[in-house]
Amino acid sequence: MPKKEIRRHPRIPYFGRVRISWQDSQGCPRYMTGKCLDVSEAGIRVEVPEPIPARTNVMLRAEQLNLTGSAIVKHVARQGLNYFLGLELSQARLTRTLEARLGTVGPPCGEARSLATDQRK
Repeated sequence: MPKKEIRRHPRIPYFGRVRISWQDSQGCPRYMTGKCLDVSEAGIRVEVPEPIPARTNVMLRAEQLNLTGSAIVKHVARQGLNYFLGLELSQARLTRTLEARLGTVGPPCGEARSLATDQRK
């Protein structure tokens, strides 16, 4: 039996670098570069070399998307030596910027698709 899709927004594959910063449990600033795997209207999934705890507030910068802002770590999963983070965008402005960039630039790994168009399907 196929698994039912329960996501609010469709994911679009997008492979690019993402710079993430946050404060650790001692309040010290931390920085890491990850690889974006996919994006949606509400979030981004990234692969990173070390975990960031769930519910951590992070700042992110995805230069290929011209996207800068804050997000919350909603999900952390380990696979092999790396970790996969589900980041929920914290600001409506970020989601609008993301949709505008994906609609005009398109994901570098495949066909250009608009999030707004995908939602009407």
